Amino acid sequence: MNRLYAYLYDDFLSDKTYERALANIETRASVLGIQGRVARLAIFRSAKELVEGLVREGAETIVVVGNDRTLEKTMWFLPDLPITVGFLPVTEPSSIATMLGIPVGDTACDVLAARRVETLDVGKLDDRYFLTEVTLEATKATVDIEGQYRVSPDRGGSIAIRNLGNMNKDGIASADARDGMLEVVVKPLDPDAKRGNFLFPKPAQHREETKVLLKNGAILSDEPVDVIVDGHRMNGFTFRLGITPKKLKLITGRNKRLSPAVNDLSKAPAFDTFTPALERAWSNTHGWRNWYTR
Repeated sequence: MNRLYAYLYDDFLSDKTYERALANIETRASVLGIQGRVARLAIFRSAKELVEGLVREGAETIVVVGNDRTLEKTMWFLPDLPITVGFLPVTEPSSIATMLGIPVGDTACDVLAARRVETLDVGKLDDRYFLTEVTLEATKATVDIEGQYRVSPDRGGSIAIRNLGNMNKDGIASADARDGMLEVVVKPLDPDAKRGNFLFPKPAQHREETKVLLKNGAILSDEPVDVIVDGHRMNGFTFRLGITPKKLKLITGRNKRLSPAVNDLSKAPAFDTFTPALERAWSNTHGWRNWYTR
């Protein structure tokens, strides 16, 4: 057993359905010399205390075993530990694994053994780290950008604050988790979209989205709003936003699909995609105050 490795199994893996898959994983890890102590998440057991105990016993690589949800529900504390994080997906959902270039099942052990380590940024919502994104649906909330201006969707649109983001239609991470910035994506609802009727409703349609980069800011609302951060629901009026660059050491595969680097847009409030209204506002004022998407 390699004392430098520890494997954190999600509690759903105790189901007999996964016995063969786990046996294959443990056999492959043993062949590669990266087998280690196994610890299991449980409802009434603190995941943070469990992992901290493994680190005290000498583990330097913590491999999260399960699916995307497993990684998301441990990400709030893993970046603060002096470890490298591995991810071994056993079942769906596995879109994060796809973006990281990690296959499902025992072949992921080969990725772990190769140890291609990528150092990624992590976002912060209040005191909670997040890897992927924060989302608000059908919201009237506002995002404060660097204390300089505010953006908000009209007509109950949506807001996403992305670090790594989810996969886009090309199978690539929708935001760059290596640029030291968070990406705010505002999608107003299209007022001209046909809504259908009571029996045959049609999904709401979004107009062109607006993208803004920030290092720090806040979500503000006059009424309580639900935000989803790495799959975890939080409720409140105000949430602080921030980014911690190069905080997480994560093992990735050779075929990772991280977002390609974009031009440095940090000198000013910056946009991956300018809408005409944004372009006019920036060129006219060279500074933003309480601007809202129209």
